[in-house]
Amino acid sequence: MPVSLGIAAVFFIVATSILMLRQDVVPYRPGQWLNYDIVSRVRFSYTDPGRLEEKQREAAAAVPRVFAPTGDVWAKVEKSLLDLPDRVASGPDLPPDLQSIISSGSATMLRRDATPQQREEYAHQVHEYVQTLRNYKIQAGGESFPVCILPETERREDVHMGKPVRIVGTGVIDSSRTLTIKSPELRSILDYAARQDFLLALQSDIVKVTLANLGPTHQLDEAATTEMRTRAKEEISPSQARVEYAPDEPLVYKSTSTDPPHGLDQAGWRLLRAEHQAYIKSLRHYRWMARLGIGGLVLAMTILLGGYIWFYQPRIRKNHARQVAVAALLLSMLLLNQIAAIANCPVYLFGIAPTLLVAMILTIAYDRRSAMGIASMHALLATVALNQGVTFFMVLWVGVLTICFLLDDIRTRSKLIEVGGITALAMAFAAAAAGLLAFDPWFAIEENCLYAGAAGLGVGFVVLGILPFIEKAFRITTSMTLLELADVSQPLLRRLAVEAPGTYNHSLQVATLAEAAADAIGANALLCRVASYYHDIGKINKADYFCENQGDGTNRHINLSPSVSLLIIIGHVKDGVELAREYNLPSSIVPFIQQHHGTTLVEFFYHQARTQQEQRDPDMPAVSDAQYRYPGPKPKTREIAIVMIADAAESASRAMMAEPTGARLDGLVHDLVMRRLLDGQFDDCDITMREIELVERAMVKTLMGIYHGRIAYPSTSLQPASAELAVKTA
Repeated sequence: MPVSLGIAAVFFIVATSILMLRQDVVPYRPGQWLNYDIVSRVRFSYTDPGRLEEKQREAAAAVPRVFAPTGDVWAKVEKSLLDLPDRVASGPDLPPDLQSIISSGSATMLRRDATPQQREEYAHQVHEYVQTLRNYKIQAGGESFPVCILPETERREDVHMGKPVRIVGTGVIDSSRTLTIKSPELRSILDYAARQDFLLALQSDIVKVTLANLGPTHQLDEAATTEMRTRAKEEISPSQARVEYAPDEPLVYKSTSTDPPHGLDQAGWRLLRAEHQAYIKSLRHYRWMARLGIGGLVLAMTILLGGYIWFYQPRIRKNHARQVAVAALLLSMLLLNQIAAIANCPVYLFGIAPTLLVAMILTIAYDRRSAMGIASMHALLATVALNQGVTFFMVLWVGVLTICFLLDDIRTRSKLIEVGGITALAMAFAAAAAGLLAFDPWFAIEENCLYAGAAGLGVGFVVLGILPFIEKAFRITTSMTLLELADVSQPLLRRLAVEAPGTYNHSLQVATLAEAAADAIGANALLCRVASYYHDIGKINKADYFCENQGDGTNRHINLSPSVSLLIIIGHVKDGVELAREYNLPSSIVPFIQQHHGTTLVEFFYHQARTQQEQRDPDMPAVSDAQYRYPGPKPKTREIAIVMIADAAESASRAMMAEPTGARLDGLVHDLVMRRLLDGQFDDCDITMREIELVERAMVKTLMGIYHGRIAYPSTSLQPASAELAVKTA
């Protein structure tokens, strides 16, 4: 009791701490349809992220793009012009790239300049021409700029937007003052320079050659531009995006049915969250009242949960490990609910799924009634954590009830998916009804239905994936695991069949009897059958000392004292438990191995010991039967009691000397049951006298089927006619 109260106290403290975070929950969700305007309850200031981002974007856009020099393009032009006379004079015909540029008159003059007498003069003219271009300044607005030739596309973009550009080594200039290869202004500059240094006949062709070999003097520097814009963004202070709101000032307007319709957006939700935080801070002393209210509510729920478990789930009440597991499950899922509430997660998805997970896990671990009650209380706490109303609780409760009603025995992997699918449909229907009740538009109703359906279906897949961990945490074994253990290819069963074939055959017969008896009283028949397969696995270690495995007829106990034989016989229980743990059998199978003999008397060796003592020393006190009993414990459940009866009935019926008839089997089984009943073997389990009677009938009926009569086959010796036929056939 003190430990249970301590667990309840820890649950109360942790649950209260989790729900204290509810004060940070905004009662509205992104995408929610609003049927009214929302106004501010207090005066507050808000740094609008959208406005801050917009100002940063404007500051970055205002930063001129950076253009870096591409190299000495004028040197390339100078070299091409210096090589021009030699190229023209290299043959009778002009090179292909010069045929459309150089006229016949210019060609004649260039051939002349190729002679040694004229070359020096021509080179001087070219040098002066290029130097003029290098030093040329564009005058604009009282300032002068060197010739800046930019790529066509980049310059067009900047001129179109009316933005200046930053020229490395020059500074920021108007983009319209820059040039491109095709700019008329550049052609005018080249014409001016050519007039200064070349004869009239050569001027036009010199300009053409220059344009053919001239490229942009500057290229866009993406890295430098990005760096400059990043700096501009960083210089924007958040205070520049701060907005002041007065009380009763509209924050978010009601949703409109524009095309497409929309609900509360992310920007509006962030504004409401800022207002909510300011409102909570303004409450001051009233916040403690809210916390006291949360503490009182959690205390009431803790008392109700404790009382419900105390009265309706003794398996949890008597086991502190189970109490811790249940408390940890409820608290972890409540924390997920609260996190979903604080974040802007869809409330019909991440707010519902944790509670559905609680319902499904508890239904698997215990029973429907316990799961329904505990999960319903968790749904109330989740509704409070999410700051939602009655309609949300009803949707969540529909999912909890659907899971608890439909999930019973898990024999196939598809069972969890089927239950999840039906739960999804049920909650989608409930969400649609809640949306209609709130006058939400169809698109909002459809969205909530999809989220609720996804929560139901997703929980089925999640539980399917974590089912082995659920079994270990709550020390349970599902029917799906039992069916896997019933497979004869299991290593331990294969070893039993090979090393102790008689025990293996005995276990199969016991399983048949136990399953039929469990069906008769509504017990777990599958558990009885599978546990019967493994109840005698301890005999593997000393198989030859058990009569069912002595195929050669040799009794290994002949030369042993009764006390030594006793140790070997009862030792198979301890050996079986060790083998079960070695092969990782579920914890639900181990009690069958420990308790299927209870504290019954090993009668054969007990009577043998008494006989030997009477013959050896009649005056000595009789041997106590307490020395020749199994260590126990006695059966704790109906299923283990059934396996105990089936084990004894199968062994005794196999040892019957006379032909097993219905009356004999009935008397045999009844006698075995009554001896164990009077011996107190069923005192610790909840089997009733009526159930014991049904178990007897079921086992007798099954034994009759096993030992049914058969028609004797005729002799295998051939009759005369058959012999003659055999000869002819041969």
